[in-house]
Amino acid sequence: MDAYQAYSSYQIKKHGYQSISSFWQTIGFGIVTIALGGVFRSLIPSVQLELSFYLPRIVDRINAIWVKPAPQLPKSVPKVFTPLMDDSGNEIIPSDTNFSIIVPKIGINATVIPAVDQTNPASYDDALLKGVAHASTSFFPNENGAVYLFSHSTNYEWFVKDLNAVFYLMKNLEAGDLVILIYKGTRYTYSITEKRVVSPEEVSYIAPIEGKRMLILQTCWPPGSITERLLVFADLIDIAYNK
Repeated sequence: MDAYQAYSSYQIKKHGYQSISSFWQTIGFGIVTIALGGVFRSLIPSVQLELSFYLPRIVDRINAIWVKPAPQLPKSVPKVFTPLMDDSGNEIIPSDTNFSIIVPKIGINATVIPAVDQTNPASYDDALLKGVAHASTSFFPNENGAVYLFSHSTNYEWFVKDLNAVFYLMKNLEAGDLVILIYKGTRYTYSITEKRVVSPEEVSYIAPIEGKRMLILQTCWPPGSITERLLVFADLIDIAYNK
């Protein structure tokens, strides 16, 4: 009888340990699943943005191989400069005719909040929730100096929602790409000249640059971090005054 009771006690303890072990295994598996889900979920917005950028270009390359090119206009027909066109040839309607930025290549069409104090987090955080910020120390497009705009670039879903990451795809811009500013109804077109990655301590570009009609775009680099800054420089090439 004593042997039977000992065996029964052993079996009860064994099953108890197995149940506890199974419980903690289930908890551990659940934690790992939630963690992996969070990681994959955070990548969804950046993957969507990357696909929205690259897929049309892949389709265009395929079409260029299989579709006959459109007939060219005679040389005698003047070409009209129309920068407000997307990759499909559709007209882009500015989001705000008072002050906005359009970058056709990466699909940016956003309102610009004017005269934002870039040294005051409360000021620029509020502005960046609404659109792209225009630095108060820089010039406006109709003035003889550099226009300085900045926005977020984060690729994390909760930050994309909260911080309005307009400039995430800015890394894909190249020399010669166009950036258009609409200011008080007038269209200012800039051509990108270079990109540059700098440290947060490098603030000389924030100082007013007088005498040169240019544009500076700034965002955090890499996307979602504050380690460095990505700068894009562009020169003014065309002005279309409101008629």
